[in-house]
Amino acid sequence: MKGPSVKPIGGLLKRAYIPVLVALVMVLAAGFYLERQNLTIHNQALRADVRREASQLQASLEGALHADIQLVRGLVAVLSTEPDMTQERFSELGEMVMGTQSGISHVAAAPDLVISMIYPLDGNEAALGLDYSKNEAQREAAYKVRDSGEMVLAGPVQLVQGGEAFIGRFPVFTGSGENRRFWGILSSVMKADRLYETHGFNSPDLGIEVGLIGQDGMGVQGGQFFGDPTIMGDNPVRLDIPLPVGSWQMLARPKGGWSARNLNPWPWRLLVFVAGSLIIVPIYTAGRLSAARREVIWTLKRRERQLETLSRRLEIAVDISKIGIWEMNTKSNETIWDPNLREIYGYKLNDPVQPGTWESRLHPDDRQKALDEHRKASHAGGSYTSEFRIILPNGEVRHIRSMGTAYADSDGWLRMIGVNLDVTRDVHLRQKLIDANATLLQRNNDLNDAKIAAESADRAKSEFLANMSHEIRTPMNGILGMAELMSESDLGPDEKEYLNTIRDSSYALLKIINDILDLSRLEAGRLAISPVDFDLRNCVGGAVNLLRPKAREKGLWISVRFADELPERVHGDDGRLRQILVNLIGNAVKFTSEGGVDITVNCDEADPYRLTIAVDDTGIGISDGQAEYIFDRFKQADAATTRAFGGTGLGLTISSILAKRMGGGIELCRQKKNGSCFLLNIQLDKAEGPVGISPVETMLDTAALAGCRVLLAEDNKTNRFLVRKYLADLGIVLSEAHNGREAVTMCQSARPDIILMDMAMPELDGLAATREIRAMDIEQPVIVALTANAFDSDREACLAAGMDYFLQKPISKSILLQTLTMLRIGKGESQGLSG
Repeated sequence: MKGPSVKPIGGLLKRAYIPVLVALVMVLAAGFYLERQNLTIHNQALRADVRREASQLQASLEGALHADIQLVRGLVAVLSTEPDMTQERFSELGEMVMGTQSGISHVAAAPDLVISMIYPLDGNEAALGLDYSKNEAQREAAYKVRDSGEMVLAGPVQLVQGGEAFIGRFPVFTGSGENRRFWGILSSVMKADRLYETHGFNSPDLGIEVGLIGQDGMGVQGGQFFGDPTIMGDNPVRLDIPLPVGSWQMLARPKGGWSARNLNPWPWRLLVFVAGSLIIVPIYTAGRLSAARREVIWTLKRRERQLETLSRRLEIAVDISKIGIWEMNTKSNETIWDPNLREIYGYKLNDPVQPGTWESRLHPDDRQKALDEHRKASHAGGSYTSEFRIILPNGEVRHIRSMGTAYADSDGWLRMIGVNLDVTRDVHLRQKLIDANATLLQRNNDLNDAKIAAESADRAKSEFLANMSHEIRTPMNGILGMAELMSESDLGPDEKEYLNTIRDSSYALLKIINDILDLSRLEAGRLAISPVDFDLRNCVGGAVNLLRPKAREKGLWISVRFADELPERVHGDDGRLRQILVNLIGNAVKFTSEGGVDITVNCDEADPYRLTIAVDDTGIGISDGQAEYIFDRFKQADAATTRAFGGTGLGLTISSILAKRMGGGIELCRQKKNGSCFLLNIQLDKAEGPVGISPVETMLDTAALAGCRVLLAEDNKTNRFLVRKYLADLGIVLSEAHNGREAVTMCQSARPDIILMDMAMPELDGLAATREIRAMDIEQPVIVALTANAFDSDREACLAAGMDYFLQKPISKSILLQTLTMLRIGKGESQGLSG
């Protein structure tokens, strides 16, 4: 018997497998096709969502950056017209700039690339003195600003006071045209953390991860400075952020990366495989499509909730910032305006926005420029920034800053999105700052004119005082000289009393003149302190001895007590110290009728050259009310005091100023009940040279003048007569010249040993005559200035012209003879004497 045939069974099996295989192939083919389509749809939708969310961040950040930069440009404009701005002025302007809702944390000005002004100063002191030229981290950016003349946004950089920030550096130039020069840099600092936080980059509600590249505004060429470094290599969505110079680029991907948001295909693959093996393809396909539909609906609802959250957040941010947002389809010209933009352009919320609506509001002077800039960007793509004016229906003019960028949507259509900022307030503020600065400059010019006028008046006053001094001292020289000659005559008691009255009155008048001149020189800063080595006790004793005859005449005592620890010799201006003491002791003698005057000289225990000299008297005293103004010029105790005792009231004023010049001052003892007490404090130094003998204290024999040839150059007849009488009977060969020209001529013929030269003479003054004599090829004589000019500048001019000594009129016979004797016997000093 034959066994059963397996071929029919095998054929049946094969036929049974055919539908299964066909179904399986169909299921696999359908599954593969659906998987590819679902992945494509998912990726497109996901990238569109990421782009939409990233665009909102981009618009917010871009608008805030440009608004802050516009504020700083106003401050740059003020600095260019006010380069010598102080920290106080800078702080005032900085407060005006940062008082707005800006993201700027502080601003700093760096003239010559060194930070010298900053606002706010508190917390930023560490940045003062930063030299960009020496800071490796900021040197290149600073040089770029200086060399390019354009604003550069650098960063993020590490601040000196800590933290990272973006620094907008603006070049500041002063002048214009050929006078335009680089002044320095104005930096505005925006803290990086604050910028990211303000615009929601770190918000936990953000559905995307964001990265920023283009450090220092270098766009795609710059490094990444924010976000996960892996974003750049993860096929991110890219959006440009235009800057005034350069750009940034924003990178975006879903939070956790694309892989975290991709669909997981394996469960439904397995389901398709099992369903295709068990049931027919239509049932499996219908079930799978139903599941996919439900998943899509759920995804759409979730995305709708996210979009609603982001939209609400963006709406709040835009409303606060008052930034108007617009979007346009460049092919259809379909335009969308948000409520803020409608408000800026004067439209109501329901007013239609048709093509041409924007153009209708443009200012005629700005219309063509604004249209060209907008059309260029809309046709060529990319980003643009434009500034223009608009006119509202009520005639109001507003200044607008517009920024936009082009992008392709998911359908491949070219669209533009941008913002408009109403910068009218900023423009007006900048103009006000410029106007205020111009007003300030005008005031400075007025003050400068007033200063020039005051200096001219001061020069006129100085010239008047010099002329008055000369004119008064010339006749005073004759009066005192003749009085001195008459005192040598045999006079009766009445005549001697008359003569003494003349001399006392003349010396009183001379003291008034000297006080007025000293005050004038002190006010002008021309009264110098000339320190020399001198004997302290002799200086104080000399001042006291000048007043002893007057005190003795009034029946008063004068006592002097020196502390034991006082140094013998000191270094300072003995002439000014003697002048102060004569004023203080002279006042004490003048205002004391009974008793006397006690002078006490002490020094500081720690510094023996810090002197305190007390002048204590038993006179009329000074009340508390009078003490308030006792050191004021032209002031005495009261009018009755002036009438009773005379004087100008300048003595204490001059003495007080001189004491301050010598490192001290004068105080009035308030505790004293009877009389008055003044305390003089001065700072002296240790003597520099060896101990010597003062030539003034040495008595000289005038017999040495016999045979001396003296030439007197003097245009005043009375002064010539006086000097002739002073030098009579001394064996002096005296020649007289009436002017400087005669003096030069007679110098050649008479060959004098000594010339007494007046400064002010006709034809040729004493200075010019001296210069000509010094230029002559003869044995040079000793030239002594004998002049009524009393200023230190006159002494310096005489010595500079070639004179050897300086004697001031009125001149006494003893001083003149002593000076001539010293010159004759060769004991004079090269620094000159003052009569």
